Amino acid sequence: MAQALLTTLLIIFVAGTLGGKLAARLHIPDVVVYVVMGMLIGPPGFGIIDIDPRSALYQVILLAGASFILFHGGMVTHLATLRRVWLSISLLSTVGVVVTAFVVALAASLIFHVPWLTGLLLGAIVASTDPAALVPIFQKVPVRSRIAHTVVSESAFTDATGAILTTVVLGVTAAGGIHPAAIGWRFVQLALGGILIGGVIGWVTAFLISENDRGLLREFTPMAVVLSVLGSYLVAEWLHTSGFMSVFTAGLIVGNARSFRLTILEKEEHAAHAFIDAVGLKFRMLIFVLLGSQVDVSALTVYGWRAVLVAAVFMFVARPLTVLCSLLPDRAAKWRRNEILFFFWTRETGVIAAALAGMVSGSGAAYGKLISAVVFVIILATLLVQASTTPRVARRLGLLEPRT
Repeated sequence: MAQALLTTLLIIFVAGTLGGKLAARLHIPDVVVYVVMGMLIGPPGFGIIDIDPRSALYQVILLAGASFILFHGGMVTHLATLRRVWLSISLLSTVGVVVTAFVVALAASLIFHVPWLTGLLLGAIVASTDPAALVPIFQKVPVRSRIAHTVVSESAFTDATGAILTTVVLGVTAAGGIHPAAIGWRFVQLALGGILIGGVIGWVTAFLISENDRGLLREFTPMAVVLSVLGSYLVAEWLHTSGFMSVFTAGLIVGNARSFRLTILEKEEHAAHAFIDAVGLKFRMLIFVLLGSQVDVSALTVYGWRAVLVAAVFMFVARPLTVLCSLLPDRAAKWRRNEILFFFWTRETGVIAAALAGMVSGSGAAYGKLISAVVFVIILATLLVQASTTPRVARRLGLLEPRT
């Protein structure tokens, strides 16, 4: 069994490496090619690999991969930028999540003739953006700093609020109702709790690898990063708060250590970025090759064109409405028309939605197979259509910064 597992991992990494080279040649985001490679070598294609999405291995890869990628997203986000667009991010991750969920719910209930709560559950699952897809794109495409940091931060915060909304709707579906006060407390518990825990662990990590006399782990910076990622996620989850929010916050503190009067030497800073970047690449391969391998062809045959129609509403109706409701009220940010149009097109969905869909499917919720099928169609649509064209859209809108 161990050898079979290692063989599977070897095949995934070989396919991912070849896919990465092909993506570089075609000048498209690597995650898009990884998904296609997964479809080819998984059950939808030649059936060379087959990992049960309910297995512990699959869940570990999803959670650990998303955590490392989110941590890196926090590291490359500047606090000064967040201060200027905090209202936009707040609205995108609260009002925006609700708008997306309700628009998708309306579309699903009309197209599939399912109960409203089932449609709302689907909308809640796909309401969060995907850091695993977004962070790599903005690493390679020099989009204006303010826009890139806003989109990456949105992905971190919507992970928490999307998970909250999914949990609440699932609870309403199972129990028949939930008190509004419980919803508010759950939000505070998940979001603010994750920020607090991640802030503490991130500061301790930055302190231990800084240049001060007590920088005990300077020589072990990569290991300190691993401890920070796993520690911030697990402690937050043990205390019933948002692990993803905690990880992003920890990365934000480490990446902005100077703002907290801690100086990380250039050598250690480079080591941290190089390590997290290398680990993130491996997890990107694993996550998106596995996502491609999980496409249920039989379900797509049944729900096919209707699922594509819901995906179109999600991309071309829900996202623009979400952006307009979230960015226009923020007068201080002074968003320009071309920037708002770019936000319309930047709506990749992936790891978190897949994990939430797996959770809902495992709970035995009604219409679970339909929900899983539509979620994967939306994931594939946003990755294959939007992620692959993001660099071109940014260039056409004049949002690329000159390379130094």
